[in-house]
Amino acid sequence: MKMIPYLNFDGNCRAAMEFYQSVLGGELTTMPFGDTPMAGDMPGFNDKIAHARLMGDGWTIMASDCPPDYFVKMQGLCVSLHFPDAATGKKMFDALSKDGTITMPFEETFWSPGYGLFTDSFGTPWMINTEMAPQEGAGCA
Repeated sequence: MKMIPYLNFDGNCRAAMEFYQSVLGGELTTMPFGDTPMAGDMPGFNDKIAHARLMGDGWTIMASDCPPDYFVKMQGLCVSLHFPDAATGKKMFDALSKDGTITMPFEETFWSPGYGLFTDSFGTPWMINTEMAPQEGAGCA
């Protein structure tokens, strides 16, 4: 099984996915509504994205623009990225949160050497976490 976040946007899917690609890397493919059988049913919407996929090494994010009057703001979830070290996590936090709203600054917590929350400039909530180094002698007995 794979779990793949699918993000919905209010007309700015292409810009959001291109931004995510610029920060995260990966290969981006997009299909505008104008290239689908729905092209004639949605005048003025043909340049919007019916489906986008950003794929990296072991990860995928999918997305689309919602048809007019169907968009609902993302809430009750975060796209969660986990990194092996705080320096990499901080770099991603700073890049993805640019022009967004920081909910919790990236900082050390009792469970992580670096953790932070924000909503990016496209309305996507993110959680950036780094793994705690294994403690000698820690674990289940």
